Amino acid sequence: MVLLKGDIIKKVNGVKAKIEKKKNELIEKRTLLLREQDMLRSAIEDDFQRQIMEEVPPDKKLKNEYNKVTSELEHLELQLASLDGILSKELEKYKGDVVKESDKVVSDYKQLEKKMHDDLKRIKLQYFEKLIEYNQANLKARKQYSVHGEVLDSLGLKRHGALEKGISFNTTQLWNADYQGMFTMEELREAYHGKMPYRAIQFKKENNL
Repeated sequence: MVLLKGDIIKKVNGVKAKIEKKKNELIEKRTLLLREQDMLRSAIEDDFQRQIMEEVPPDKKLKNEYNKVTSELEHLELQLASLDGILSKELEKYKGDVVKESDKVVSDYKQLEKKMHDDLKRIKLQYFEKLIEYNQANLKARKQYSVHGEVLDSLGLKRHGALEKGISFNTTQLWNADYQGMFTMEELREAYHGKMPYRAIQFKKENNL
């Protein structure tokens, strides 16, 4: 029979659950038998006292019941002691399939990881290309503006500083409250650990992305 993905784990957990259930039943039964054994032991002591003081024969029924309970306890302890061995034998049946299925999980993940890593590398390449495109556009605009700058200077007018400032290159911290085109290490760290940076969430909402 070909087992579906996850079936082996379900079967293993099912075996463990059955053994655990039986163990709890035996422990509960042992508690009751120990309590009964203590009561019978006390009753036998009382009966022995009556034998001495009243010179009566022993109550054989008490002794038989005590022996029966003691025998049940011994058998129960053997059952409890054998549970680990039973569990090991049952789990041994699934060892090969567990290894096969767990290896399949790893294999499937490695394929997915490779695809996602390739996607990240392509996105990274596109990002670098866009940064270079930005750099070239900025240089071109600054060159064009420099001609106007000389005229502005001669007219006593203030130059615009936007071109010199450009997009801030700061990978260590956010320099304002806006969502920026540059990554910070904190943003990368958050995303790597599965958390979307707050400003990215806000940007997505504001732009209906």
